[in-house]
Amino acid sequence: MTQIERQIDIDRSPQEVFDVLADLDRLPDWATTVVENHDTPDKPLEVGQTFGQTIRLAGRNIRTEWEVIDVERPRHLAYRATGPAGATLEMHQRVEPDGEASRVELELDYELPGGALGDAVDRIYVERRNEREAEHSLHNLKDLLESRS
Repeated sequence: MTQIERQIDIDRSPQEVFDVLADLDRLPDWATTVVENHDTPDKPLEVGQTFGQTIRLAGRNIRTEWEVIDVERPRHLAYRATGPAGATLEMHQRVEPDGEASRVELELDYELPGGALGDAVDRIYVERRNEREAEHSLHNLKDLLESRS
């Protein structure tokens, strides 16, 4: 299992940040790998809700299935995904107050299929790419939120 952790400070309240994080329709606006969501649940998000998502990885569109596994407004959202051939991913998004601003922490825990070969591909290519995507997505989230008046 590979773990990636990134964080960013955003000049918006935790509630404003959480509202964007919890709006699945907004994901393609800031999450770099998200192409589109399918069958998104009614709002507000609740534990146990599911949805589909098309993500773009290594130049390919891949269909994934997601489940909401934790919601603690306005501090924490967590999802679990399954993808082709048994790939799994768990994502935690934490929002902490930082004065009038917020610190957003993103944690990804994933495992590629393929045993030792999958682990090797992850170390050589996928992990670094996922680190860059996480960093870029957080900067997109910051830009999106801070550009709002």
